[in-house]
Amino acid sequence: MLPYFPFGNEFDHRMGTAPLQAHESLVEVDGDYGHEIAHKRELLSRDHRYYFQAQPDTELAQWDVLGRLLTEAAERYPNYFSLTKSGDKWHWQNHQLAEEQQFTFGDAVTLPLAPLDWVGRQVQEDLVILSADGTATLVAGQLCFPNGWCLDDKFGKTFMGIHRPAPAMVQPTMQAAHKLLERIPAHRPIWRASWNFKITNQLDLSTQYSAGYNDDLAQLAPTLTPATIGDQIFIRIERQTFTRLPRSGAILFGIHTYQNTLASEATNTSKAQRMLGTLRTTPREMLDYKAIAPFEDALIGFLEEKIASH
Repeated sequence: MLPYFPFGNEFDHRMGTAPLQAHESLVEVDGDYGHEIAHKRELLSRDHRYYFQAQPDTELAQWDVLGRLLTEAAERYPNYFSLTKSGDKWHWQNHQLAEEQQFTFGDAVTLPLAPLDWVGRQVQEDLVILSADGTATLVAGQLCFPNGWCLDDKFGKTFMGIHRPAPAMVQPTMQAAHKLLERIPAHRPIWRASWNFKITNQLDLSTQYSAGYNDDLAQLAPTLTPATIGDQIFIRIERQTFTRLPRSGAILFGIHTYQNTLASEATNTSKAQRMLGTLRTTPREMLDYKAIAPFEDALIGFLEEKIASH
């Protein structure tokens, strides 16, 4: 089952952020850890520049990210990771992968890769750094599992520029979100969960796959019925975190993607009702933007039948 389920009784126009609680971590490890880390590394090996980019002046922010994530991962998952610090001499052990790395914190020469690129290969989250100058410009990122975008699309753009393709109805929300990012204190990260329905559980849905996805959607959508859609549609949830980095002042945007089939989640009547309530009240332009409209009728019919059968 999905660990997060951001559906309500109706569509919510708000960004839906909440403070990250003291017991909650920026890093989450689940049963897909080994598979997803291997997949990340394969993508980076195949086309490194497509999945990792960083401006030269982001090294301090990259070390901020590395320090925060390794520390939290070792504290929250001591069976999986260990971190020993002796001043600036750090020793990281990844028990899951039977790997270890000794390095001098702050000295990029002691790591085999750029700090953000290296730490991104230790965690399931995609990691994006936004500038500290008030524009929240995308200045660095390791992005392997995006939903319909890539670094080439957004690199060097401001927060508002990044979200310009979104429907006009959400622009006020994006403006409010931008102001919220400016006010995030270093000691209080925030998080939110986003939702979508996809015809595939492919994690990497970056822009290079958009045309193929749309072609597949055009062929599959007309064949979907309430009786068949449950096992052919995947709910895609992103747990998104936003953290002010302590030394650089930049913002870390972390994305952990979770997926499950519609049928598996709809076995719970309450969940089916919440999905149905959200979909029935989602504005048309948002359904089009999320590419749900082509199978909307079958999806709603499936949920109605699930609810009626309980």
